[in-house]
Amino acid sequence: MGWLGWILAAALLTAGCGDGEDPVEPDDAPPDLSGTYTLVSIVAIVTGGTVMTPPDATGTFTLRQSPPVGQEASGTMTMDITIPDGLGGTTDIVDTGSYTVRRDGTWEQAGNLVQARGTYTFVNNVLTVEVTEPPLNVSTTVWQRQ
Repeated sequence: MGWLGWILAAALLTAGCGDGEDPVEPDDAPPDLSGTYTLVSIVAIVTGGTVMTPPDATGTFTLRQSPPVGQEASGTMTMDITIPDGLGGTTDIVDTGSYTVRRDGTWEQAGNLVQARGTYTFVNNVLTVEVTEPPLNVSTTVWQRQ
């Protein structure tokens, strides 16, 4: 092989060796959860273990997700939930921070108020987040994307 052949072979090998992450196959990436959601239901320690729905419990959840890397994606979140306080008033749970989702259905949330890990499902624009740890934050919230 002449010099031109070696240069072409080296160029082809170099083109195949990127220094970034491998491209994400569409089927391997977690879903893009970006959007604003309204609360459908919540059950948690703060609700006394009772499933609460609007109009008793209301809320919004806004997610801004970055492009996935491999089978993982992360982004920023804001959450605002209002629930009855048991004394005739209401309590607001307001949090901002980050979240990470994986293709296998795992969920991690690192907010200023709530640190949580668990699982999620996303079907027909309905996001269900089931927090399994830590024990004080165990909950299930269901959100409808607008």
